[in-house]
Amino acid sequence: MNNKENIKIGLAETIITPKQNLQMHGFGKSQIAEGVHDELHSRCLIVEDAAGNRFAIISISVVELNSGKIPKIIRRKIAEEINIHEEAILLSCTHTHSGPEVEIAPYDYQEFFINQIVESAKLANRKLVPAKIGIGKTVQLEVGKNRRRLPYGGLHPDPELDIIRIEDISGKLQGVLFSYGCHPATLDWKNRLYSEDWPYFAIKGIKEHVGKDVWVCYLQAAQGNINTGYDSLLSAIGADMQVRNYAYIKYKGKQMSDSVLEILSDIKVKSNLTVEVVNKYFPLPLRKEFPVTLEEAKRNLKTAKKKLSEIENEAKYKSSRKLDSYRTQVISAEQTFELAKEFYSGELQDSEIVESQVFRVGDIVFFSLPGEVFSEIALSIKKQSPFNNTIPVGLANCRWEYMPTKEEFIEGDYEVDGSKYSPEVAEVFINSTLKIINFLYAQEKN
Repeated sequence: MNNKENIKIGLAETIITPKQNLQMHGFGKSQIAEGVHDELHSRCLIVEDAAGNRFAIISISVVELNSGKIPKIIRRKIAEEINIHEEAILLSCTHTHSGPEVEIAPYDYQEFFINQIVESAKLANRKLVPAKIGIGKTVQLEVGKNRRRLPYGGLHPDPELDIIRIEDISGKLQGVLFSYGCHPATLDWKNRLYSEDWPYFAIKGIKEHVGKDVWVCYLQAAQGNINTGYDSLLSAIGADMQVRNYAYIKYKGKQMSDSVLEILSDIKVKSNLTVEVVNKYFPLPLRKEFPVTLEEAKRNLKTAKKKLSEIENEAKYKSSRKLDSYRTQVISAEQTFELAKEFYSGELQDSEIVESQVFRVGDIVFFSLPGEVFSEIALSIKKQSPFNNTIPVGLANCRWEYMPTKEEFIEGDYEVDGSKYSPEVAEVFINSTLKIINFLYAQEKN
């Protein structure tokens, strides 16, 4: 591409914390909020090149907005306000489980929520200035763990931490964006305070070193099977775990901020770059067969509930891990039964159309993940990408749906039992996304 001149970058954030105590979202037993531990935010990055090509990425501190209605409104309003194409706007939910359930919240909060996110984009647009950008990478093995393989060590399949440094044209640090795949859901259902979870402490720790006026943003990556080190089924039943507290998320946040700060000052930045945006739609295959019949699923659920009832009546098992085990079996059987009902109803289509967005600034590429994608899937795309710096953006446009690898469908369990996708979904998604990335690479070389 020609006409490489200084890019412009705009950075802004707004607060989206409810002023009222609303239903929280993320756990089956989520409670009504009782206050605020730390503010929830909408954080916006806008990048524009000399030719006027631009994109916006907005990180939003809520769990998801799966119906799609609110993200569509947000993107349309931003496009109208700041002269940007809707397809060049990528929303990403951080997936904190300590925020409000926006889609059932009162209208006045929904309106506030939408307006504040739009305002973050408007502010970022007004703050566009000539800037420089660069990327650094490190490995963070301790914050995120593969929660499906904890008995085997739980090693994160893709522990890469991407750190983007943004300076103004004079060299002054303006912003830091760090991308890493891990659930910000360490606080459990008993927490009744709004919080961004461990990213809050990570951002706080970074700001303490770089200055409170520097924009710092956490961008979710591929976290479908990654959390800070606890079993997802035990979490679903509300089991008491010693790591589900503020002291632990502070510890995890410090681990993250230390890793970011370790290499931040060494990141080299560039200003004469071009921007490209590619937006496509493609189908992802849904289940064509189910491992059990509807009657078997119903019978298995009935059996699991009966066994749980029996053990609950024995005093010696009160507060035992064995009791927790029977409770997880009920949760798993309920998941299977609910998905079986949907599958055998005939309402499940052969495929689902998803939006894919790929943004490039220089040699940095962002690609969207339509939901809670397993880490190994995004890692495969990164390894095969022709770009050295390929960053997955999780829960793109705030969708929620687990996307497991084909191998994990054999194992079953929480994330798989609730997924409507076919076991072939990972291969289709990887190939379709790489086709778009390769197209963009060819464009960049011409």
